[in-house]
Amino acid sequence: MSETITVDVPRMSLGNELTAALCARGLHAELVEGEDCALHVRFADDERERLLDVATHAIEAFLAEQSLPLVVQRADGGCVVGPPGD
Repeated sequence: MSETITVDVPRMSLGNELTAALCARGLHAELVEGEDCALHVRFADDERERLLDVATHAIEAFLAEQSLPLVVQRADGGCVVGPPGD
């Protein structure tokens, strides 16, 4: 079983936003409701998904650093770099 960490958050709305942000970065996050609001976070199960997430974010960072007007989109099990709206 993979390691899981708990991230305490001050409110549910932030927890929902963080869940989406972490999932976009190759992590699996679940909002846990109880007396406190928290997230359980672990690596995504699928190694290919993790690789694709890390590669996509590295490419996005490069494009931003270079101020290139390009975006990265997932396609056909990989990703494509091109102009927005393509």
